[in-house]
Amino acid sequence: MKINQNIINTLIKVAEANDEYSCAKLASAIVIRNKIISIGINRKKTDPLQAKYGKNDQAIYLHAELHAIKNALREISVEELKKCILYVVRVKRPDQNSKKYVFGMAKPCCGCHKAIVEFGIKSIVYTTDESVEYISV
Repeated sequence: MKINQNIINTLIKVAEANDEYSCAKLASAIVIRNKIISIGINRKKTDPLQAKYGKNDQAIYLHAELHAIKNALREISVEELKKCILYVVRVKRPDQNSKKYVFGMAKPCCGCHKAIVEFGIKSIVYTTDESVEYISV
């Protein structure tokens, strides 16, 4: 599978603009045929979907992956969601004095991974500290 760099670039901009989190700036997109269906960010907001799939009882704030899935379900059916790819990008500053962001690890946590599997999403593209990775679920 070819990773769409335009989608990565879009998510970098969305993640950088996420003012709800200063250190964990994540953005996620549900993509079908190289078209973004929905975008999600990690938020300091509780949500029933996060409560269901949180990795533990303290993981109450909405993760970017679940936010993107929730937003996608307003536009497409669960069956269509199974044909989509999930992109997840994290940006961070390499040090406190840096003005520029770099990639950070955005591999979905175990709770988000469980939701991804249950919703039938078959592929995930995510950033690491060094690169962009692709996995089949």
